[in-house]
Amino acid sequence: MKKSKKIKSISPEEAIQFLEDMQTLQSEIDEPTVLISLRVPQNLLRALKTKSKSEGKKYQSVLIQFLRNGLRDRR
Repeated sequence: MKKSKKIKSISPEEAIQFLEDMQTLQSEIDEPTVLISLRVPQNLLRALKTKSKSEGKKYQSVLIQFLRNGLRDRR
């Protein structure tokens, strides 16, 4: 049985920042990158790297594009 998702409230400042970030996504202008640590299933990372290699792109760039597209599609 699936757990119900709790909706957490965000502050007005966080809401404004989110809206500004979403507007920036539309213009394809990014801020400088930030180093993060992310645990990803090995098969998912392998598939991402293979897809990226077949397109002649770096996998980090493809991952960023997936994230960007996912945020746009979830509006």
